[in-house]
Amino acid sequence: MTESELLIIESGYSETKIQHICVEWFRQTFPNVANLLFAIPNGGVRSKKSASMRKYEGAISGVSDLILLYPSGGKSSLCIEMKKPKIKGCSAGKQSKEQKQWQKLVTTYGSVYGVCYGLCEFIRLVCSYLKADPAPYIEQALKQFPNYL
Repeated sequence: MTESELLIIESGYSETKIQHICVEWFRQTFPNVANLLFAIPNGGVRSKKSASMRKYEGAISGVSDLILLYPSGGKSSLCIEMKKPKIKGCSAGKQSKEQKQWQKLVTTYGSVYGVCYGLCEFIRLVCSYLKADPAPYIEQALKQFPNYL
């Protein structure tokens, strides 16, 4: 499978499914730090009561979908916002005003922030953060792609 073929497949997936694939890839690839990458259940449709409870508990609008709580290169963490892929003829996800504010806040205080539109972008971002060459990881992921579903 090529990156272009994968991107076309991913364009038919929900943001949630793409995030799942990325998390599965990460956990299979970096098992020693697998649980340092976690999701922030901030989005989605909620009842008014549920939304109020999340806010009461400390939820903050705009927080990234995933956080890798692993210091690297003098940075404290990697915050990742997942979006549907950008391909010709399809609408891609866009950051909200609150997400852009969160990005500015976390980068000001020592984290890296990235927006990913699919598995290959996710691999590039994670490898850049961890100071690793993404090419072999992408090649391996493309060969093993169905394993992450």
